[in-house]
Amino acid sequence: ALLTPSRVILFAAPAILHTLLANPHYPTDAAFQKTNSTLFATQNFTLLARQESITGYVSVLESHNDAAFRLLRCDHSLLGGEWLVTPASAEKGQTQRETVFSVFVLLEAVRLFKPVSSEAPVIPDSQKSALVIGLGIGTAPNALIPHKINTTIVELDPVVHHYATKYFNLSSNTAVIDDAVAYVHEKSATSPNSFNYIIHDVFTGGAEPVSLFAQEFLQGLKTLLTDSGVVAINYAGDLALPSTRLVLNTIHSVFPACRLFRDSPRSETWQPGDPDFINMVVFCVKDDHGKGKSAIGFREQTDEDIRGSIARQNFLAPKQELEIGFEFVGREQGGMVMGRKDVGELEKWHKLGAVSHWRIMRTVLPDGVWEMW
Repeated sequence: ALLTPSRVILFAAPAILHTLLANPHYPTDAAFQKTNSTLFATQNFTLLARQESITGYVSVLESHNDAAFRLLRCDHSLLGGEWLVTPASAEKGQTQRETVFSVFVLLEAVRLFKPVSSEAPVIPDSQKSALVIGLGIGTAPNALIPHKINTTIVELDPVVHHYATKYFNLSSNTAVIDDAVAYVHEKSATSPNSFNYIIHDVFTGGAEPVSLFAQEFLQGLKTLLTDSGVVAINYAGDLALPSTRLVLNTIHSVFPACRLFRDSPRSETWQPGDPDFINMVVFCVKDDHGKGKSAIGFREQTDEDIRGSIARQNFLAPKQELEIGFEFVGREQGGMVMGRKDVGELEKWHKLGAVSHWRIMRTVLPDGVWEMW
């Protein structure tokens, strides 16, 4: 009798009212407006859109500082962002939106790949095809499409695709809203040797879909490449963690030659044993013609490649001083390679990788933004 239904409702009423009227994360128009009024007043930010989706909480945020930017978030990962053109940035020479994260420009360097074989025919961009696994805000496909490269995008989350189109000017092109594992499995069986370029850019930093780094999936990508094709794989991880070494070793087990580049120099205060969480891009070829890593070279960038972009001017061409040394260790030498049945090896490191990644993310935006956004 002490807890009759009417008394339970009475005790719960304050919490229910707080959720409905004051909780900024509750999915109502009133909560959305309250979030924005607080964000703008305290942080000078605006939340443009948000929605729970199949991969997590997806939202778009914009700052209103002189160096204004717009970001796309999914849970604790930032999928991409752009510096906006403001009067202050225009005075410094910015003429177009620029990516916030240099690693996405580095992925575009697949276009600079120079085949090692002098007998390889020169193919114009208009006759090339590219596959982009994972969309983000669309930086990579938006870089390929203007060169008339036939570009197919595979993205699991329809909300990510919608926001990339609405808020980041994703070009109208072939987009497949599907699970990449199923798509690659089917496409590699029916249409091998289809793509000159493949860009693999999915959630990493403790939140990656591990099946997209399994040996079988990577083998499917290799099958989809033309004989002179190149793949660029974006991976965010701590080089000191076994999970990162497992992913890199698995990539090297599939492709005959790879080169790795980090997106920024190591901290001057770094000491052996310290965390080293970075974004890196792994470039691999389908056929190294017996040349090993020397089969992967890059031509000089041109004005046509840069297209007036400050970010491309500074970050498009892979820099030798940012190259990471990595030697493949086969199973016979005690190395680990991750097949589909072994994905638990990577998953067990997710928590540690996610914590490391989250520490980095908390330095990108003020605490008040993360807590409200």
